[in-house]
Amino acid sequence: MDQHSRFNNKILSAAIIVLFLIGLFWLIGYAIQFFLLIFTAILMAVMLRAGTNFLKRKFNLPDWAGLTISLFTFLIVLGGIFTLIIPTVANQAAEVREQLPEAWSNIESTIKETELGKTLFERVEENKDDLIPEDEKLMQYARSFFAGTFGVIGDLLVIFIMGIFFAASPQLYVQGVVVLAAPRFRRRLEDVLNQVYLALKAWLLGKFIAMLFIGIATAIGLMLFGVPAPFALGFLAFLMDFIPNIGPILASIPAVLLAFLVSPMTALWVGIFFLVIQQFESYVLVPYIYKKTVSISPVITLASLILLGILAGPLGVIMATPLVAVIQVMLRELYIKDYLEKDLDEKDDNSFEKRMEDV
Repeated sequence: MDQHSRFNNKILSAAIIVLFLIGLFWLIGYAIQFFLLIFTAILMAVMLRAGTNFLKRKFNLPDWAGLTISLFTFLIVLGGIFTLIIPTVANQAAEVREQLPEAWSNIESTIKETELGKTLFERVEENKDDLIPEDEKLMQYARSFFAGTFGVIGDLLVIFIMGIFFAASPQLYVQGVVVLAAPRFRRRLEDVLNQVYLALKAWLLGKFIAMLFIGIATAIGLMLFGVPAPFALGFLAFLMDFIPNIGPILASIPAVLLAFLVSPMTALWVGIFFLVIQQFESYVLVPYIYKKTVSISPVITLASLILLGILAGPLGVIMATPLVAVIQVMLRELYIKDYLEKDLDEKDDNSFEKRMEDV
């Protein structure tokens, strides 16, 4: 084959790869909800598989027994939350609903004491008819809400079933992906997928520890400040902390509102308290837990939250951080190490990782 033919073949190969990537990105964008459901099921499978491997390693159990115990433990924990914690949270949530109007009235009175606040509320009163939706629109909102609720229940059921299947036979699905690569790359791809599993496992464990800290600290802090319904607000903070950056801010809003029932100064202190524990989590707790395993830049985290929130809504926001952790591992292993640094010696001090460590 002459040089001209080889050049044409390279151009053709490059064009095919570009078209394939464009088609792949289009498909992911078009069916992003589907892919995120699959990823969420994989995340659940990682959790179940981590428990299974731990039981196999510590107690020499067969695989099916370890998975069964992990699954039942997960269900028991969920059942415990619903039977022990949820009733208390529900009672305090009812208290929150009853006291929020009074808290809002206190805030309104405080704001109206200023000239700017008084002008603002006067303009809102003048346009309240435009702000309050008509009965027909309210019915449409209600129908959309209930349809969305049933859709969420269906999605959770799909995630639960697929997660069990993924956890039961992980090697089957890993081999299904690996076999798509050329034979000389298969062992390396399998190793990278194993590193993805380890990164997700570390992320899940670290995230649960951080969420538990935030939930307990919030409940204790609000109890000391005398804010109503501290357990309900602490449980809300525990759940919302799964979403980095945005979640803690959303969890602080009802707590600050209810703190106005005590006094405006208490509301100020509660806002400062949330800011302090969020900063402690971001700059002390999370770096200590993750170290260098799945460390993600706060800028990249926020950008991924915004992008996936636009593309996929709430599910995209919830899954943004673990998805970025996976992409980070894939880029580091397959692009930086296997492509950019493939000709460098492992001990070369000019390698990307070495220079990053020096920084």
